[in-house]
Amino acid sequence: FPSHDSGPGLPEKLKEKIFEPYFSTKEGHGTGIGLTIVQKTVYDHGGQIYVENSDMGGCNFMIELPTRE
Repeated sequence: FPSHDSGPGLPEKLKEKIFEPYFSTKEGHGTGIGLTIVQKTVYDHGGQIYVENSDMGGCNFMIELPTRE
């Protein structure tokens, strides 16, 4: 199921950068490693993570993980 935030959305030029270590859009607080850790965890489990802006504001993050056999 998707996770949704209610912020202003993400400018296209930042979509590639949000998963970089220590990158943050929160000036003055936050470490910038949260999404890096999430992405690594998803990749380590053979999955993918995607982000897109929502029509209602904010961003949607989608995580796809393979099923176990």
